[in-house]
Amino acid sequence: MMRRLFAVLLFLLAAVGALRAGEPLARVELLTKPPIVPGQQVQIQVDVLVPNFFLSAPKFPVFDLPNAIVTLPDTGAVNLVETIGGESYAGIRRTYLVTPQAAGEFTLPQTRITFSYAAVPGQTSEGSVTLSPLTFMVAGAPAGGGAAAAKITVTQDLDRDPKGLKAGDTLVRTITIQAQGMQAMMIPVPQFEVPDGVRLYPHDPVLSDNQDQRNGPVGGKRVDRVTYAFEKEGSYQLPAIEIGWYDPATQKHEVAKAPEVTVTVAAQPGFTPAIKPPDITEEAAPKRPVPWLALAWGAAGLAALGLLLWIVPLLWAGVGRWRQARRRRYQQSEAYAFQQLVAACRGGESTAVYAALQSWAGRVKAAPLRDWLRSGGDGAVLSEYERLESVLFAARPGSGSYDAGKLLSGITEARRKWLARQAEVSVPAALPPLNP
Repeated sequence: MMRRLFAVLLFLLAAVGALRAGEPLARVELLTKPPIVPGQQVQIQVDVLVPNFFLSAPKFPVFDLPNAIVTLPDTGAVNLVETIGGESYAGIRRTYLVTPQAAGEFTLPQTRITFSYAAVPGQTSEGSVTLSPLTFMVAGAPAGGGAAAAKITVTQDLDRDPKGLKAGDTLVRTITIQAQGMQAMMIPVPQFEVPDGVRLYPHDPVLSDNQDQRNGPVGGKRVDRVTYAFEKEGSYQLPAIEIGWYDPATQKHEVAKAPEVTVTVAAQPGFTPAIKPPDITEEAAPKRPVPWLALAWGAAGLAALGLLLWIVPLLWAGVGRWRQARRRRYQQSEAYAFQQLVAACRGGESTAVYAALQSWAGRVKAAPLRDWLRSGGDGAVLSEYERLESVLFAARPGSGSYDAGKLLSGITEARRKWLARQAEVSVPAALPPLNP
C-alpha cells in the first residue's frame, strides 16, 4: 500500500514538473563591432525569453549612461520563437542605440526588466530578468573629426532653372542628407553661404528616422530648405554643401557633397510708354501755319500721361516687393523666432516647443544648442532642455516631464546675455584723443 502511494506521489510530482516550464532568461549582445569611435551609433541587442508565452509586454527601461546618449526606438521590436532544452520559448527583441560622446570604457548597468507570462498553462505569473553588465571600449576620436556613420549621402533639388532668373526673383534649394547608422538628430547641420547681392532665408529642418522591422534602426534623414533672393543682375556661384564623415569600418574619412550652383540673373526690363508722342511733320501749306505751341503742349501732356502710366505700376510693384521683403526679413529674424518660441512654450506642446527652440537656435547660430547652453554655464536651463529631449526621444515619448515655463525663463535670460554681447560688438570704438 505504501509503495503504491509513493508511486502515485512521484507521478504527480513529475506531472506538475512537466506542466511547469523553465525560467525566463535574457541575452545581451553588442552588435557594433570595434573599433568604436566617439559619435558612432552603437547597437546593443537585448532578447527576453519566457517559456510558453507572454501575457504582457516586457518593460524595457531607458537607462542613463555618463558621456553617452541612450535611446530605445519604439519601432523595430522582433518576436522570437525558440526551442531551448527541448522546451518552447517565446521572446521579444529590442535594440538600444548608444552614442558615446567621448573615448573611454562604457559599461551598461544591471537593468531589471519585468513582465507577465504563462509559467503554468492557464495561470498568470509575474516574472523578471536582470541584464548582465556589458562593457565596450571607445577609442579616441579619429584625426580630422567628422561624424561617424556607415555612409552619408547629400542630394539637392532646385525649384526652378537657376539660369533663367531676373533681378528680384528667388530660388529655393532643398538639401537632403541621409545617414546610415546614425539617428537624424545626430546628423551634422549643413552650412549655407551666400555671395554679395544675395539674401538667404532658411526654413526649419525636417528630421526623420528610418526603421527596419527585423533589424531595427538603419539610419536617419535630414531635409534643409533655404530660399535665395537675388537683388541685382549678374552671375552668382552658390557654394557646394559638404558633409564630412568618418567610416569606422574602413577607418577612412569621406566627404559627401552637393555640387555648387551657378545662377544667372538678368536685369528686370522696364515698361515702355503707353502712348507714343506724335512725330513733328513739315508744314503742309504756307497759308495754314502749324500750331507749334498747341502741338508742344499736347506732346507734353501725352508724354506726362505716358510717364504716369509707366511709373505708377512700377511704384506700386516696388511697394509690394518692399513690403514682402520686409515681412520675409522679419519672419527670418531672431526676434520673430523668439516670439514663436514664447508662443510654443505657452501652448506647452513639446514637439512645437522643440521645433521652435531649434529654429531660434539656428538664428543665433547656437547649434548644437546643448553645447551652447553648456558653455553659458546655466545648468538649470540645460537640465530642462535635456528633459524636453527625453520627453520627445525616450523609448516611450511623453513618459517624462519638463517645465516649459522654466525652459522659457532660462532661454530668455540666455538670450538677454546674447543680445548684450551683440550690442557690445556693434558699438564702434571711441575716437582717440586729439593731439594737444
